[in-house]
Amino acid sequence: MPIYEYVCSDCGESFEKLVRGGRKAAEAPVPCPVCGSESHRKKVALVASIGPGFATSLGSSAAACAPSSG
Repeated sequence: MPIYEYVCSDCGESFEKLVRGGRKAAEAPVPCPVCGSESHRKKVALVASIGPGFATSLGSSAAACAPSSG
């Protein structure tokens, strides 16, 4: 179940929405919790996962991308 991040085009409020139910649910209107407007844009969000496999692969790829100190 993805969490989408939005910014309201009318009031500028940033908010998140947990979306259950697949693609059609993700395309459903999402009202701003402050002003109720459905005019917004999705923010680019970082992906997070909990689990030992992800942490191991993230750690090894992050180390491979680190600048060398030599």
